[in-house]
Amino acid sequence: MIRNVTIPSLQQTEMLLQQRRTRLFLLLPFFGTGYILSVVFHLLTWKSGTPPSTWVRLFYYDGLMLITYGALWLLLWGETHQRGTSPTRTFWSLTVASLLFLGLGYLVLRIGRPSGDLALSAPVTGFAYETGVPLTWAAVVQMNVLALLEALLAFWLLLQLRGLVLFKRTRQSERSWRWMLITMAGSALLVDLFQPGEFVLALLLSLPVGLMLRNAFRVAWILYLTFRQKLLNLGLTVLATGALSGTLAFTSGPAHEYVWHYSPALSSFVNLSLAFGILYLVTSFLSLLFHLPTTGAFQRKVDELAALHALMQMVSQVFDVERLTETIVRLPVEAGVAQAAWLALPDFQTTFRPRIVAAYNLPEGQTPEALVDIEALYQEVASRRQFLLLEQALTDHRVRARPEHGIGSLLVVPLIARNELLGVLFVTREVAYGFEQDDVEAISVFATQAALALDNARLLSERLEKERLARELAIARDVQRRLLPQQLPRLPGLQIVASSVPAQEVGGDYYDLLQLDNHRLAFIVADVAGKGTSAAFYMAELQGIFRALSPLNPDPVVFLTQANQALFETLERKAFISAVYGVFDVAKGTVTLARAGHPPPILLRPHAPPRLLRLQGLGLGLDRGELFCRTLQPCTLSLQAGDRLLLYTDGLIESRNDRGEAFGYDRLLQTLEAHARDTAVSLHRHLLEALAQFTGHPAYDDDLTLVIFQWQEVPMLQEARNRQDMQAQTAGASASTAQPSQPSKQAP
Repeated sequence: MIRNVTIPSLQQTEMLLQQRRTRLFLLLPFFGTGYILSVVFHLLTWKSGTPPSTWVRLFYYDGLMLITYGALWLLLWGETHQRGTSPTRTFWSLTVASLLFLGLGYLVLRIGRPSGDLALSAPVTGFAYETGVPLTWAAVVQMNVLALLEALLAFWLLLQLRGLVLFKRTRQSERSWRWMLITMAGSALLVDLFQPGEFVLALLLSLPVGLMLRNAFRVAWILYLTFRQKLLNLGLTVLATGALSGTLAFTSGPAHEYVWHYSPALSSFVNLSLAFGILYLVTSFLSLLFHLPTTGAFQRKVDELAALHALMQMVSQVFDVERLTETIVRLPVEAGVAQAAWLALPDFQTTFRPRIVAAYNLPEGQTPEALVDIEALYQEVASRRQFLLLEQALTDHRVRARPEHGIGSLLVVPLIARNELLGVLFVTREVAYGFEQDDVEAISVFATQAALALDNARLLSERLEKERLARELAIARDVQRRLLPQQLPRLPGLQIVASSVPAQEVGGDYYDLLQLDNHRLAFIVADVAGKGTSAAFYMAELQGIFRALSPLNPDPVVFLTQANQALFETLERKAFISAVYGVFDVAKGTVTLARAGHPPPILLRPHAPPRLLRLQGLGLGLDRGELFCRTLQPCTLSLQAGDRLLLYTDGLIESRNDRGEAFGYDRLLQTLEAHARDTAVSLHRHLLEALAQFTGHPAYDDDLTLVIFQWQEVPMLQEARNRQDMQAQTAGASASTAQPSQPSKQAP
């Protein structure tokens, strides 16, 4: 069975090596085995007295060295890569490690020497001159131990300096660091393989030395040190430089022959590492020395920016506009970038001119308007959409302050969010030319943050207002729904179909039905001018009037007159209500109605064209009483089987299509004529379908109410009418209809 083998990526390998247990389990055996094999190799060479062949040294020994010390590098890298970088700790650890190495190195060199022989600087004679074979067992021990100590020191040095070189790292800095290590290792291997002369050696070392110089100048960490920390690190760089210089002298002097015969590549790599360490320490010392005079000013600026940043975050957490404006003018002063500040916002409710909404730390007894021409400066910044800096504020004609007011320089910054000017921030300093470039940039960034906070606070306020209105509208909509009839009354011979759809969440249309007794039904259809909650309130008032007055005197003229008197005092000046009111009498088979400025009702009979009942009448609330009563024209209709009476609001006839055309009376009458024999239910459906097809969308431009009554002859009433006809024929007299006591119209 063949299984797919997945090769882990470089990132997965790094994550694997970052686990301490895995790292020790994988790498420690490689290093331990390789190091023991190298010791055995040198012991065998010493015993045999002959050097290994070139191929054995190249493919076995050099490969063994690469694996062994590569494993050691990864072990040390895993132990140090996650630690925080501190220059003080780095320099101190390098000093201690170098001194410890020197002490152990001198002890190792004394192995096999007489106790009185202290001349370590004498030529080493532990290796054959021509072959390089170790001559004593002590030389074997010394070369293996010194090589290990030098490798540990070089690796530790590079890994410690890595954190400083890659401070505020970028891809470019990481790439430069890796290439330096690669070229150092590559040059060392080439030296081991080819043993080049001085000129070729200089060419081989030019690339790693150039990268060493480039990385040696990466000392950005110095900018973030305090004055005391810089002084401390100055001393530590001197100590570390001295310790590493002594170490380099030792590795290239007394210990050089031992490590060179162990591995020329390792010896070269160690010396390059020590040279880079000394170079970096010298660069750090000079940079620390040059940065000492500017430490106080830089630290003060860092503190100001840190305070401003912290305060900007505080601004973003304030959503109350009044508190926010006070915070905006206070923060620049508390951060130390200004002596006084005030904020001007446009007055959207009245004149749109700027007005001061907050000020902080002004001269005693002074106001911003007394110090500067607010409107002139505001208009200039608004037109430029950029900050305005008056270096010598007192020389500008728009500044009214005197020298004792402490306004030497003035910075005016616009607050812009979503390309909209929300206001202008004024900040001052006591001296002329008091704002440096970084001050202007810091305040501009703060103004941008403040503008976003103001915009968010405004949006939040608008959202809360919308939510409040939505809740009110929901309540009003529920109230309106309850005002409309929940169940339609049932009377013999009379079928009723009704619907009402508001254009907004709350509309001004209203209809109601009230059964007065067993054979009479009062009805009303009304339209309040306007929409929304105010229209709904008038609608509720009209319902109360209808329910209270109809049972007392259902006569249309009397009811509409009393309703007009009641509503005239409460309606707004430009508000009015159109209405149709009437009473069905199923015992007599009649309907009496009157119209107050409302669209005319329509009478539809099975075998006749639809007829508009154009009755005269003013809208409710337009006149106090006399003119209103004089114009009312009631009408009484004798109903026939199949008659339908349509009552509606202007939302039906004034709905428009995409071309701006209104549905109108003509289309309404044509639709009715096309469905002249339909029942009330079918006619209601066909009317709404025709309207939707005309407008092209289901929503209406205005509130729409449609009520249809259909009269079916009652058997008892039909018998009574037949009896009257027979009596009339017998008497030879024609039937006549009595005129009502009030002025009215009689319709057949």
